[in-house]
Amino acid sequence: MKPLNSVLALGALALVIAGGFHYWPESSKPAAMQAPNGSTPSRATATPTTEPTQSGDQRVVELAVKYLELYGDTITEPATQARLYNERRNLLTRYPDAGDELFQSAVTTAFPELADSIFALMAKLDLYNRWLDNHELRLQGLPDMERYAELWQQREAIFGPLASQIWAEEQNPVEAKSHQFQQTLARLDQANQMPLTELAHQLQTTADELYGADLARQLAGSGATGHALFSMDSVQQQLASLPADKRQQTINALRRQIGYSEETVRQLAEEDQRREEKWQKGRAYMAERRALENRLNGDQLEAALTDLRQEHFGFSAPTIEREEDEGFFRFERERRYGLN
Repeated sequence: MKPLNSVLALGALALVIAGGFHYWPESSKPAAMQAPNGSTPSRATATPTTEPTQSGDQRVVELAVKYLELYGDTITEPATQARLYNERRNLLTRYPDAGDELFQSAVTTAFPELADSIFALMAKLDLYNRWLDNHELRLQGLPDMERYAELWQQREAIFGPLASQIWAEEQNPVEAKSHQFQQTLARLDQANQMPLTELAHQLQTTADELYGADLARQLAGSGATGHALFSMDSVQQQLASLPADKRQQTINALRRQIGYSEETVRQLAEEDQRREEKWQKGRAYMAERRALENRLNGDQLEAALTDLRQEHFGFSAPTIEREEDEGFFRFERERRYGLN
């Protein structure tokens, strides 16, 4: 069993946003802009063009050089352009009357060919942050998944396809939590002497602590928690040692314990029964197949195998034959109770 597979399943369903919602990104570290001789590299679209003739012009040039150093290497990317939003906010705080004009002049000086698109993006970021200001308390009260969905709905409404680029590196707190969950799975996977009910309890408790009870219930409802539980070798080893009827009762009880509804437990039990019948038929087929291989060969063997597949699998026989021609024998896979 590979615990990471279950973590990925949980992580995919558990994407959440933690902390604040505003897009006020931190400035990137200055890029290396000095040429070997110490001069500034020439750029057709990124060289200050205004000479400092007064204090305002001097500030414009200083800002333009700063923006070139910080953002010039990747300024064509929307995510980099969005980082200028903090620069604009800082100027508006420092120079309430002249900050916006300073910003526009500095951007136009540094990136004349991109200035219009940058200003358009700033306007959209203003709109987005006003929406956040007006809805932040309500958003804070939403379940994590609903909040995440609404944030992205608004981002896409305002920014369109650029949203996925602007927030491409958004910190996902589930990534760190998934590492903790993976560690728990790895430990429980080897806990062969731990009772099944305790294994389920520790798995559920870990999900509650890391993701919150509400989201953990969503994970259980999606089947992700059950997949994690029944993927563990410690669980499979104990289930395999039980008689068939006792095993199904135990699986049903474990599903109830981690939050499955009675209707879901019933439906999954029926699916388990269908799987069990297929496995029993498959094992019988493989035993007879091996016996034929010991007695026959060549065309006689192929004809006998064709008849045997038809006898056991009916209309699925051609599929089984194609799989075997490709070297895949589905009933030689490991049996994973509750999963396959």
